[in-house]
Amino acid sequence: MDNKNDWVTHWFTDIWRKADGRLLAEYAADPFNFHLPGGRTHTLSHSEYLNFISIWCQRFKNVRFSVKDVINDGEKTVALYQCTATYNGGWARIPARKQDVHMTGMVMFRKKNGMISDCWLEDSSFDVYQQLTKYLD
Repeated sequence: MDNKNDWVTHWFTDIWRKADGRLLAEYAADPFNFHLPGGRTHTLSHSEYLNFISIWCQRFKNVRFSVKDVINDGEKTVALYQCTATYNGGWARIPARKQDVHMTGMVMFRKKNGMISDCWLEDSSFDVYQQLTKYLD
């Protein structure tokens, strides 16, 4: 991955993993649109987004992200990622068992005037649910 995409790696390793508000302010408009699976969209301030990330970080510890590919097309950037973490409880009423999970996903960013205005997340939440519950086994 070349230097022009370093910000994508920092999005995962510093903003998502550490809830780094300094980098969020450097990269994203305030507020910006956060699009979730299923078509839900939230216009979030930096404070609201960092709160969301902080809750996620309480539920999943020892997070390790790996950016597998980045595709740039004008104002849009798409990143394919993988993540491993230890589930710590608090999600979907699933009890904590300190269980390691593997997640994959794609994030698409749209920038306006050099700042992220929209962030779309598509992730493997159902697979994580299956890893934790063995519901379909």
